[in-house]
Amino acid sequence: MKNVLKIRPHTALILCALLAVLFWSGCAHRNQLSIPEAALPDDVFSTPGTNPCMGARVGVFAFSSPVYAADKGNRATRILCNALEATGVFKQVVFEPGIRDMTLRNLINVARIKRYDLIITGKLTQYYEGSYVEAAAVTQTIRVIRVRGGKPGLLWHASASERISPDRSTDYILFQTDGEPAPPASTLMKKNADKFVKMMLTLPPFP
Repeated sequence: MKNVLKIRPHTALILCALLAVLFWSGCAHRNQLSIPEAALPDDVFSTPGTNPCMGARVGVFAFSSPVYAADKGNRATRILCNALEATGVFKQVVFEPGIRDMTLRNLINVARIKRYDLIITGKLTQYYEGSYVEAAAVTQTIRVIRVRGGKPGLLWHASASERISPDRSTDYILFQTDGEPAPPASTLMKKNADKFVKMMLTLPPFP
């Protein structure tokens, strides 16, 4: 007669408990958001015919922003400056905060006094911090203007937008997945900054 494997009742209960733990550990994972890699800006309105960037000194002036996000324009500007410096698009990048007269005429005067070759101005037109139920959204517009060597001229003019929704929790019959909030708006600003940098590096391409 063949031997028959007998499992005692308390052993069966232990095995069932172990299987349940393994099942729940596999199901109770946190869904990870997949933030897309930066491409070119969503709208490019103007690009230069030749590359004017090599060796340029650039003054970057604080972005204007909506009333409900009055302090976020500076944040967006600093993030763009960091992206420009990290990739070496220009020889020197200088953030110029605290300019009260933000008319283009005054900015050009300031730039010429400080011997900048180019200036960058911008607008933060949309800013929403996300949550577990609301999407995060940021829209920015920039202009890159040549201010040295004759009449000022527009080189690049573009707009970039990012919007990422939260990953909400999902209820299944036997388990529930944990949700993820929308990423911080500063993450979306970085994505937009990367788009602008890529535009300057590729439209037109560096020789």
